[in-house]
Amino acid sequence: HQVEASRARQEAEVVLIGDSSCLMDVSARQLARSLGRPVLNLGTLSYLDLNAYALLVREYARANPGRLRELVLLMHPEALRRASPEPYYVQTLQALLNYEITKTDHSMHETVAGILGLSRFRDCCLARLLPVPLGGAFGRRYGFNQDLENYLTLHSGSLVEPAAMPFSGNAEYRLAGPLERASRAFRAAVPAGCRLVVGITPVPAGFVQPNYPQDHAAMLRQWSQWLHADAALQGLPAVLPDAHFAKTTHLNQSGVAIYTTLLASNLVGISP
Repeated sequence: HQVEASRARQEAEVVLIGDSSCLMDVSARQLARSLGRPVLNLGTLSYLDLNAYALLVREYARANPGRLRELVLLMHPEALRRASPEPYYVQTLQALLNYEITKTDHSMHETVAGILGLSRFRDCCLARLLPVPLGGAFGRRYGFNQDLENYLTLHSGSLVEPAAMPFSGNAEYRLAGPLERASRAFRAAVPAGCRLVVGITPVPAGFVQPNYPQDHAAMLRQWSQWLHADAALQGLPAVLPDAHFAKTTHLNQSGVAIYTTLLASNLVGISP
């Protein structure tokens, strides 16, 4: 859905891009109402990286020349310390961008189906036409694959995290070394006339040490420099109360409403 949205004709002047915290922590529709400008959320997965996000930015700029005025890059500190993306997800994204099928089955049956074009019909057409129930919390919240896709379209690319899980992971956040080079490559994908704004999404207050807000500010300053960003969202909170989170990396619905309001006010505050 996000690949197709990036290469379709759009009205959005403001595009959100980043990992799953960008996808699920911000309501594009609420943000558009607050800013009085059309907004599209192209957030995807934390298993990708800035190079992958740059591909979506280029697709949007190619499909909508001169439209993009503000690119808001948002990532969770968990993703910022990831040394490299997961190859499977990168290959899947590249296959989608190239109108290819991701090959995971190398049997003779699948090889013949590929030669005859049957696998392309199955994966690109039939899979979109037949309703497939989603599993777990996503199934309970969104229903079928088509329901999820319709929700993304209706909400301008934003989702809400459906699962509530205990906080887990390592709270010692830092910027991964490879992020510097990837940041410069991402900057090269930003079209002329577009302002790049960067922010780090929040974590639960009870999950991190009391000095984390200072670490968050230092990480954001350094990352902003690597990106040669036009503005950094230093006014956004590093933490929010635990009650506003569904899991360590994603806000719940009440948290999304609060964070989107704060994001809107910060974007207005740093407008040139």
